[in-house]
Amino acid sequence: MKKHQFWKNPVVFLFLLITVSSIPILIISFLRLPETPQIAGNHLFLREISDEIGFFGKMMIEMLPEDLVFTAFVPSDKAFSRDLGLKLNTSRPKNPHGYDGGDNTYAVVSRIMSFSVVPYKVEERDIRKDETASYESLSGFTVKIWKKRNGGGLVVNGVKTEEIGLKRGKIVVHTIDGVLMDSDFAQSVASSSEDDP
Repeated sequence: MKKHQFWKNPVVFLFLLITVSSIPILIISFLRLPETPQIAGNHLFLREISDEIGFFGKMMIEMLPEDLVFTAFVPSDKAFSRDLGLKLNTSRPKNPHGYDGGDNTYAVVSRIMSFSVVPYKVEERDIRKDETASYESLSGFTVKIWKKRNGGGLVVNGVKTEEIGLKRGKIVVHTIDGVLMDSDFAQSVASSSEDDP
């Protein structure tokens, strides 16, 4: 008689139901745990190639989640300086074109990232000789890629690569000697440089 009353108690029944239904969830969760923490790989990558991708390139790559597939065509610091006027000082980045090195620099770099990152894996071996591959960037900007005629390396919208095939998680990074941007953004950069003495 007592056993029968035990099952009629709604609190006990609910407790047993929750316990039994959560066991499969716990088992599945333990089976899907990552083997190594991704944060450690993240910092290791950025330390190893920070000289190759530069300060602004590192800033750009840090905006991307490493567990998703992307290819980033990262301008060198020289290209950021030459084409956008973003310069690196010992104190903080400054820009003669109106970017103050603070929040505006982050906004400019994130905008360049939207033109320079495609949600696909693109390596040199994926592009065949005498072929132009087209990809759509995160902003919808068309990125056309072909191989250099005189040897290794890629050309991206007419801009030559400097370093190719760097990796961080699932992200492939190619540094380029220029900045990928659409005509509207290029015009705004040009007009801001004309406004400054």
